[in-house]
Amino acid sequence: MNHTALRYFVEVADCRSIRQAANRLHVAASAISRQIANLEHELGAELIERGPSGIRLTAAGEVVAQHCRSTFREFQRIRSLVDDLKGLRRGQIDIFCVEGLVVEFLPRVLAAFHGENPGIDYRVVTAPTDRIVEAIVKDECDFGITINAIARPDIKTVASRIDTLEVVIAPGHPLAERASITMEEAASYPMALLQPSFGARQFIDAQFAQRGLAPRELMTSNSVVALKAMVQHGGALTFMSPMFIGDELSRGVLCARPVTPEPLGPYRLEVQAHRDRRLPFAAHALLSHLERALS
Repeated sequence: MNHTALRYFVEVADCRSIRQAANRLHVAASAISRQIANLEHELGAELIERGPSGIRLTAAGEVVAQHCRSTFREFQRIRSLVDDLKGLRRGQIDIFCVEGLVVEFLPRVLAAFHGENPGIDYRVVTAPTDRIVEAIVKDECDFGITINAIARPDIKTVASRIDTLEVVIAPGHPLAERASITMEEAASYPMALLQPSFGARQFIDAQFAQRGLAPRELMTSNSVVALKAMVQHGGALTFMSPMFIGDELSRGVLCARPVTPEPLGPYRLEVQAHRDRRLPFAAHALLSHLERALS
């Protein structure tokens, strides 16, 4: 089966657009369409359906895309194993991660790891925890970094950190002079919060519900960076682990106050991988760095 056709098809499946796939692959859209048509002829089944809003995978297309991704990643593992035997340290590590850790924490870990392994490069995708778990199950990444993920028998936790959430506010906020803040006090002020699909948001909502409270939403977003900016400039408050705002704390543009009378937790940050897949050498080595950094 034509490897180029499979690669083009997977790119279209990921983009849900032939034109976007063509731009990413730096080839003509007509060439991609031709390769997919050849692939459909060889398989005897339609793989995509075209519509006014883009393309949609057929049931056969979903199956082919999933198995192609697994095949491509297995080839990467084979290449990594061969490189290990040859004494080489090259390859790519694919990571899905919650956004709050890609601003400071993960780049620091990758930079330190890169100093020891200059031949390795990285593909980092930010996503909510549910999407990260899906990526692990579908073999779209070597491992993922999640928050409060629901336990699954096919996923193992290889490193973890138990943290608490604190109220994050700007220095000029009315609560900034408090040494600690109750959830009742926080509920009186407008908030910038993650969208409800995020595990961290679900955790916050559950904490309010247990107390018979509801958050005052000033803004919701899928971006931790946007939440921090809204807190800094818009007078809102939010809830985050202090490790998400280390730079802002050091510069004095944000403050973190613990929740009283009981800490807001546990808040589980976990590095997770598929239980039945063998990780390439480089990914396995990076996990050791992550474990030390989390501890």
